[in-house]
Amino acid sequence: MKTKAFLLLCLFIGICITQLSAQGGVMFNTFIVTLRPGVTMDQYLDFLKTRYASEYNKNFPGSKLIIGSPDSWRKKNQYSFFYTFESEKEYQKYYINDGKDMSDECKAGWEKMKSIKQEVSEYILDSKRVEVEWEKWMEDVK
Repeated sequence: MKTKAFLLLCLFIGICITQLSAQGGVMFNTFIVTLRPGVTMDQYLDFLKTRYASEYNKNFPGSKLIIGSPDSWRKKNQYSFFYTFESEKEYQKYYINDGKDMSDECKAGWEKMKSIKQEVSEYILDSKRVEVEWEKWMEDVK
């Protein structure tokens, strides 16, 4: 199983790198969540992939949200958001000062996402953004 997870990760990274060279860039955030009683990680991921991502894609033209969740991460209730941008210009439309700040257009997009972000609380009790320690993760999947 760890070999499959490792190969899946390599494939996913390869696709992202290909997209990165063809597009303006890729950003990602990784989260660990505490699910509400009776909610499975599959249910939450289905919500993110169908409802949340489509809402993001509608409110942030020129950008696309992809949800990453290899099987080995699901045991830890962990997933990643991968944001792709069609061009450097599109990225700079949303993130200014070398990505340190959000533009007014970006803030307006997140404001439109308020209702779907509230729906997230139907699935999870808590969410923590984590830094992925790639070297440690690679050791774990070997």
